[in-house]
Formats: sequence, C-alpha cells, structure tokens
Amino acid sequence: MYQLQADNSDALNSTLRSEMVEFNAQHFDAQRVPLGYKFVDDSNELVVGISGCVFGNWLIINWLWCSERVRNKGLAGQLLAELEQAAILLGAKKAQLDTLDFQAKPFYEKRGYSVKYQLDNYPLCGTRYFMEKPL
Repeated sequence: MYQLQADNSDALNSTLRSEMVEFNAQHFDAQRVPLGYKFVDDSNELVVGISGCVFGNWLIINWLWCSERVRNKGLAGQLLAELEQAAILLGAKKAQLDTLDFQAKPFYEKRGYSVKYQLDNYPLCGTRYFMEKPL
C-alpha cells in the first residue's frame, strides 16, 4: 500500500533532482563540466561572479551576479567573455541562459545573445527570457 504525503522540503527537492540527473545520465553521452569565475575586492569579498557548465555542445550559464557598487565597470562583461572562451576550449558551440525582464536582457543582447523563447506573465506580470548565442 502507498501513502500520499505532503512534502515541501528542500530534502525532497534535492532527492528528486539527484534521481532525475542519474536517470538522464543514462541517456546522454555528455558530462557536465562546471565553470566559474569571479572578481573579489581588496577584502576578498565577492563583487562579481558567474557560473555555469559545459554540457556537450552547450555552455549553460546558471548565474551571473554583479554588486551594485561595481556595475557599469565592465567586470561582468569580462567574466562572461572568459566563461565563453573556456567553454569554447571545452568544445561548446552555443551558449544558453535565462534572464528576467528586470535583470540583464540588454546586457546579453549587446554581447550577441538573442531571445529564443519568452514566458509572459512570469511569475505574475513579468517576463522570463530564454536566450542563446553561437560561440
């Protein structure tokens, strides 16, 4: 007999993710190679960071964060370029990411990314953009 139980825990989420990654790995012939770069200040405090992975032919960009105090200084653009170059050396041919309407869409467009798909009314009245770029 099976019992239905509510479970909103991080533990369940983590377990389900692990199970799906394991299942999917049986059907993919590519491994995920993590990549990340950061800039720190004189106090070794993070001011800009980017992370992602190369998965087969794809660079998947997960996170790009830039502190307000160093915005518009070119640091985020340098990190993105560095990540892309490292991905190319690992065999990536394309890059993909998602961003929200109040985040960095113009930043990515200036660097060659284009919107491939968008979710309107996300989560209620915003827009989520899925972007891609050939490397």
